[in-house]
Amino acid sequence: MTSLRFEFDYLARRVAWPARFLATGARTLDDALRQPAMRRLAKVAVDLLCAAGAVLAAVAAGEGLARYGLLETAMLALLVGALLVVTDTLSGSYRSIWRYTSLSEAFALAASCGLVLLALLGLRAAGTLDLSLATVLLIVSFMLLLSVSARGLRRWSLLANAPLRRRVTDGSPARRVLIAGAGRHGLSIARELTAGGVPGVELVGFLDDDPAKQDAVVNGIPVLGTLQNALELAEREDVSEVIVAMPDAQREVIRTFGRRLEDVGIRVRAVGGIARFVQGRDVHRPGGVTFDELLALMPAGAKRHTATNGLRRVLVTGGAGFIGSHLTRMLLERGYHVRVLDRFDYGHAGLHGLSDPRLEIITGDVCNSRDVSRALRDVHGVIALAAIVGDPACNLDPEETINLNYTATKVLIEACNFYGVQRVVFASSCSVYGASNHDLLTEQSRLNPVSLYARTRVLSESILFDRAGAVEPVVLRLSTVFGLSPRMRFDLVVNTLTVRAVVDGKIAIFGGNQWRPNVHCRDAARAFIRALEAPAALVAGEIFNVGGDDLNHTIADLGNMVAEIVGGVHVTHQANVPDPRDYRVSFEKIRRTLGFEPEYTVAAGIKEVAAAVSAEPGLRAYQSAAYHNVQALQQAFTKPRRRRTDWIPAHPAPSPAHREAAIV
Repeated sequence: MTSLRFEFDYLARRVAWPARFLATGARTLDDALRQPAMRRLAKVAVDLLCAAGAVLAAVAAGEGLARYGLLETAMLALLVGALLVVTDTLSGSYRSIWRYTSLSEAFALAASCGLVLLALLGLRAAGTLDLSLATVLLIVSFMLLLSVSARGLRRWSLLANAPLRRRVTDGSPARRVLIAGAGRHGLSIARELTAGGVPGVELVGFLDDDPAKQDAVVNGIPVLGTLQNALELAEREDVSEVIVAMPDAQREVIRTFGRRLEDVGIRVRAVGGIARFVQGRDVHRPGGVTFDELLALMPAGAKRHTATNGLRRVLVTGGAGFIGSHLTRMLLERGYHVRVLDRFDYGHAGLHGLSDPRLEIITGDVCNSRDVSRALRDVHGVIALAAIVGDPACNLDPEETINLNYTATKVLIEACNFYGVQRVVFASSCSVYGASNHDLLTEQSRLNPVSLYARTRVLSESILFDRAGAVEPVVLRLSTVFGLSPRMRFDLVVNTLTVRAVVDGKIAIFGGNQWRPNVHCRDAARAFIRALEAPAALVAGEIFNVGGDDLNHTIADLGNMVAEIVGGVHVTHQANVPDPRDYRVSFEKIRRTLGFEPEYTVAAGIKEVAAAVSAEPGLRAYQSAAYHNVQALQQAFTKPRRRRTDWIPAHPAPSPAHREAAIV
């Protein structure tokens, strides 16, 4: 037994010695290559050694060193080495990270060796090179083998030493990242990374072509150089990822820059600008930065948040709004755990008086990835209502509208994929149909958006389906909403006509022949719950118009209905039509698939609003900013945004008694 142990130890030492020798050599080579002044010389020297070794081995195996001559062999080794260095230089091998990482680099090496082979064959044909064809082929074969092995040895050294070199506090390997662009977008991403929002990432520095930023330190992060020397810097700093935060740069410049990095194995992502977002032309490979891809920089061992088994938790974005305030209450009544994410631009009246242990309220912005990330933890379903709604409100600040109504949708669907959300029900609008020829419009009808709001809904629908991944997306195109809500609105056609009829005794009808589909806000909330709870086979990837066939009315019909129900109202008609939308919508699909029928007619909505306005003095001040999206947003945009935790309502909520009395 002792003899066996001795022989085993002896054998282990014999095997370990060359392994240690190779590891030491690899580390020495790696250290040499990391010195900027020696890096290029080291690469050339290694290729020369590979060529010389190949010549010596091939000549020894072929003609023989003594027969061919040692001086001739040495001269041939120098010639072949020089040819290899020249071909590698022409192929760009010395400008890229010098390591064998992929088949593409192996092919590049093979191409270089092929050029050397052609040169040797030319010399042989000219009578200058006195070697057999077999020896020439052996030289090139050995040279390719040694070149690939040298690069593989360095790669093995990098992998072997990486865990010792790159560790973060949680013990998992860090990924080293460069940001191209030290402007506003780059700084925003840098703050997210350095604040710990993406664990396991080490931000190395910035790249920027602005001469004023060279060698500067921006928010504690150094600007290491320009885009031109990105490859050299990436090699020196051992970078594995580059985020291109230059949305105003020309698309072809970004593509060229990205290809150079991706060709040597560095992952590249680019952030597109507002113009590309609006036109639906986000940059593809080298790739648009997405929420999921940025968070995918997390180490492999990190856990994603997924829904807790047995817990039905639903996130409602905009849950304090006109529809959301009803939807939140209905979900609680059905036993859901409800989380609301809202900026509360319109005040807290929508959720005033709600007290339920299953209700969680987050004051935050759907445009903010941190707020979205916090809101999505342990959520199995999302109902996305948050948006700037209505043409006048959207025109206040087009860029803010694009951010909230479109870009936020992109962030949301990517985040839902990351957190394992099962279903997203998205609030779109029948206004995407725009002006039509009075045919009954279905979900397959041609879209003709005539406003910024409608265009953002079309773009959001597209990005929702394009980026759905494992999420089940459902789109509900809402009719014009009306009715009484805790967060009351008097900028909707039925509600506007009703409150003016009650308070002023007169209403004005502009045009009058335009068709509008309508739906009560409580019916709209019911439709969202139907879409949330329906089997995936029925709703996943589907679009539904929300309303009722009997609720298609012209503006003139709505005015006459209000005048008849309220009584004593003077109606004036004006020919000019400021709103070009004109469409009638079919709701056969949602009726057939989900069995959805509206419970409230337009007449019932007019009655409940009229009763509430007559009974509650607070609602008679219908011109107050609290009841109008435009005025409320004007105030929100001009005031510094702050986190509000108070629960003081912007206006008194209509009482349940008045709601019930008005419906009868």
